[in-house]
Amino acid sequence: MSTPGPVEQPNFPRQTRPAEPQSAAFPGPGYRQTAERAAGTKFFLGMLFAVASFYAMVLLYHAANPAGATVTEAGFLENCRQICLQYGLISTGNLRKDAESYIRVVQKERLTESLAQILQTDTAPVTSQPHPLLHRAAPQVVLPDDKNQLASLQQLGLRRPMVVVFYLGYGCSHCVAQLVSLERDLHYFRELDADIVAISADSPQHTAQRFQQYGRFAFSVLSDENRLAAAEWDVFHPATEQSEELMDHGTFIVDRNGQVIWAFRGREPFLDNRSLLQVIAKSQGLLPESVAQAQ
Repeated sequence: MSTPGPVEQPNFPRQTRPAEPQSAAFPGPGYRQTAERAAGTKFFLGMLFAVASFYAMVLLYHAANPAGATVTEAGFLENCRQICLQYGLISTGNLRKDAESYIRVVQKERLTESLAQILQTDTAPVTSQPHPLLHRAAPQVVLPDDKNQLASLQQLGLRRPMVVVFYLGYGCSHCVAQLVSLERDLHYFRELDADIVAISADSPQHTAQRFQQYGRFAFSVLSDENRLAAAEWDVFHPATEQSEELMDHGTFIVDRNGQVIWAFRGREPFLDNRSLLQVIAKSQGLLPESVAQAQ
């Protein structure tokens, strides 16, 4: 009689116990990280609100006590107002002074050495941004100046390099700051036989009024009221259904042959005149050989 073999047990699936929920009294690391981020965000927003509120207090004080008014006692707000005036954080009511304050804060350096020393520097100039006009003939436009006399870019830059600046007008002290900075260094550009032309949407009459108030510049300032020239130089884009109107600051260098060789557009004016001088000098073969090779 045979002995029966072992009886096979049925293979039932194993039951897994559901994970117990994390106790609210002992939150996991993810919860702690989220809480820390939330606390950091609240602290940052609180600090931002405090700074904005304090700045608003200084502005209100400045409005109630004009800069030229006599202050009997230099209190805390007056000292804060003087600091803000020094760094161009509030308007003095004088556009030229506001522009100079902006230059002091933003411009990395003020050129004081000779042109030869400037061109000997090993520091490479700011690289040109991509632009549709690069290495193409500069658009030739004819615009009125502050005396309503028509001026042609082609004639102004005839057989000489030219810096073309598109600024937002006299309603913007930062924009005027670029013109003030260029005029300070104008003698360097003239040594390179280069000219400067500034263009804005201000009317000739408005520009003439501001010249009477703050002084004129020693280079051409032209009026592009309908912004056709700005659009042609690709610094102005009219409003569409998909986007709002956009006007950028624009600085361009045109060589002796009338070609655009350098371009810069942005939300702020370009104040690095050393770079402009280096690019102009290089286009004319005036950079020292060692510097030109390094660049």
